[in-house]
Amino acid sequence: MKVSKEMTMGELISQNPQARLVLEGFGMHCCGCPVSQAEALEDACDVHGIDVDLVVQELSELPDMPQDCTCGEGCTCGATKPSDDK
Repeated sequence: MKVSKEMTMGELISQNPQARLVLEGFGMHCCGCPVSQAEALEDACDVHGIDVDLVVQELSELPDMPQDCTCGEGCTCGATKPSDDK
């Protein structure tokens, strides 16, 4: 996954849902907050006192998510397929 400090939290998570797990692993549990979606990764790390370079490195190691991902059979993105049960 190609990552820069200037990317917003929303961009990161939309490019690869696994990014949320990485961010939460660093203590950034605000990833789902609507305000955080427009916040740059560098700014979010600064607010939380986290080394942005470490976060960028770990996010960069995530595998790319397939462009046609729908979290269906054969998907390799790692996200959970939404349940059809309601």
